[in-house]
Amino acid sequence: MQESRNILFIEDDDTLAMGTSYALSREGIDVTRVSDCAGAKACWRKQGDQFDLVLLDVMLPDGDGFSLCEWFKGEREDIPVIFLTALEDEGNVVHGLQYGDDYVTKPFRTKELIARIYANTRKAGREKLPPVQKETRAFNGGYNNGELRLDEDTMSAYRGQERMELTLSEYRLFQVFMHHIGQILTREQLMERLWSVDEAFVDDNTLSVYMRRLRQKLDAGRETSCITTIRGVGYRMEALKE
Repeated sequence: MQESRNILFIEDDDTLAMGTSYALSREGIDVTRVSDCAGAKACWRKQGDQFDLVLLDVMLPDGDGFSLCEWFKGEREDIPVIFLTALEDEGNVVHGLQYGDDYVTKPFRTKELIARIYANTRKAGREKLPPVQKETRAFNGGYNNGELRLDEDTMSAYRGQERMELTLSEYRLFQVFMHHIGQILTREQLMERLWSVDEAFVDDNTLSVYMRRLRQKLDAGRETSCITTIRGVGYRMEALKE
């Protein structure tokens, strides 16, 4: 289940706007839609701090999206802007990416647009993990959970006395779980953390692959996994006995 996003959608085509807004809302994205530059600026002045992203048509009745994007960035530099337009020639794409963060051409696939919305908001760092409620620091620079041990000074992960060979993404997942033992972490939160490793796009399928590989290394020989799947939400690392 994706975490909620709140976007400002500027589109003057009522049919397209209604269909797109409905599709996004079904995916847990809250959409505020306006049809022109004046309405966009007025809406932003009232509730701009509530938006996670701007979805913006290039050709508008009272101006162009490129100039409006520049205005948004002046109001809040970190707001992600995705252009949604029928102008698909290379010159317009390059021009758009000089102003905004992404560029989607019409007609578009809804699933791709949704993936781009979540990817750009993760990259912008608008989502934070919950505060640490429980952690056990049993040695300098490290975290313990039963036989599992994380040494951040050397970026090492241990099961008992044996060092586990983890990839960077597997290590990052292990680190997040060891910082949040007993807490539920959503898939979206985990994807945001993986994104920050190398700025590569991380989707649901990629996360599932990383989780499967990490579990194989953590759970070898165990009857039950030390990471519980919370169906429809995410995962929780259980507190293990010493």
